[in-house]
Amino acid sequence: MKTTGDLTVRRSPAKIQRVPQQGAGPRSLFRRNSYIPHSSPTDVIDAINPTCQNPSFNCEVAMTSRTCTRWVLAMLAANLATTSSAQEAAPPAPVVVPPTEFVQAADTSRWYAGVDVLWLARDYSQNMLLAQTVTAPPPDFKAVPLGGAPILTLGNVTDDMAQPGLRVRFGFRLTDATSIELGYFGLQEWTASASIPAGDPPFANSPFLGSSIIYGNRSFDTGISAQYCSQIHSAEANLRRSFSVGNWNAAALGGFRYFYLSEQLTLTGAQTFPNFKPVAPPASQTFVEQTRTVANNNLFGAQIGGELGRTWFDNRFGLAANGKVGIFANNANQLTSNGARLITGGGTATSTLAAGRGNTDFASLYEGGITATVRVTSRIRVRGGYQALFVQGLALAPTQLAATGTAIQKSSQLVPGSFIPFAPPPSTLPPPGTGSGLNTNGNLLLHGPFVGLDVSY
Repeated sequence: MKTTGDLTVRRSPAKIQRVPQQGAGPRSLFRRNSYIPHSSPTDVIDAINPTCQNPSFNCEVAMTSRTCTRWVLAMLAANLATTSSAQEAAPPAPVVVPPTEFVQAADTSRWYAGVDVLWLARDYSQNMLLAQTVTAPPPDFKAVPLGGAPILTLGNVTDDMAQPGLRVRFGFRLTDATSIELGYFGLQEWTASASIPAGDPPFANSPFLGSSIIYGNRSFDTGISAQYCSQIHSAEANLRRSFSVGNWNAAALGGFRYFYLSEQLTLTGAQTFPNFKPVAPPASQTFVEQTRTVANNNLFGAQIGGELGRTWFDNRFGLAANGKVGIFANNANQLTSNGARLITGGGTATSTLAAGRGNTDFASLYEGGITATVRVTSRIRVRGGYQALFVQGLALAPTQLAATGTAIQKSSQLVPGSFIPFAPPPSTLPPPGTGSGLNTNGNLLLHGPFVGLDVSY
């Protein structure tokens, strides 16, 4: 420690790296890096004024009392100015605002419903001859196909266009993951017709017409038309359970389903007999013969299914695949009838054949599809996709007609009111046919797009 006059300055050796010469000015007392920013005034006075008596400092420099006082005041002012300037210059802490992210609110609604417009096209796996152009040369007047002439097949009367229908569903959530669903789709109707004109001769002949006797002979038609109609309905009730598989949403379901298919195939033949002399009716006569087959399928059974999908863009867009499989009892029946009616010159209708049968057989159903959804609001979604349905074990109208055709050909009956110059004895007429039962080996394939709306509330 070194003393000069009545002022003693103590400073730690770690803070002061050299001792100035006696009489040196205050600017040479310390190195620049020995000054500690933001020091309190008390610390500065204790480091310089000998009256502080701080034992942690060693006295190294002594100055006159007047010089030290001025220096202390200058240091205090500089320290206060530096502290104030640093505080004023320091910018305020930035306000951190977390990034805004859209979070889809949980759907707390209990009820939900949806409606779709569903276009379904039908694929047909069979074809068959319905009518053809023939000649009937004497003496036996049997039908002989005319090569290159028009024919009428089942393919001519099948509607393979996608027909619109309605699909609706209602659901109630028992819990957040379990719900009961009711669904229906149907109203699609496929109808097509075709005909072949003929002269006199040539004629039009069908293996499913010609049982009625007019003018003393089996009929040969001057024109034949065919029409094929089908309609479906489907209703189901399921218990649905939702769960997650990683980043995917999944659901399993099981329940009861009813599926209905009705078909009708009609063949109509018309013939006009001219007023031939001398053995002719007093005026030309026209009669119409018709064969109609109606087949109904009522499927009752259980089904299971599932759905797997995923959403993107904060649940605004979703894509899902679904599938169902069911085992059913098909309560099917068919009725085939054949009759003729004189439409000019009087007369009444006659029924040559009316045969039907019902039975319950096994059937199966498979359904699948893919659906894309776009969320408009938290409670409304627009949806669209493609759906397919395949059913085995059905009674189709063409199949029943093919099985009953033999009975029609083996049946004959006079048309009341028609002119019969050579009436055959009743004993020579075969009895009306009874048909050959019920065929449930048919299949049905439907597929097509849909678009609709889902609402929860």
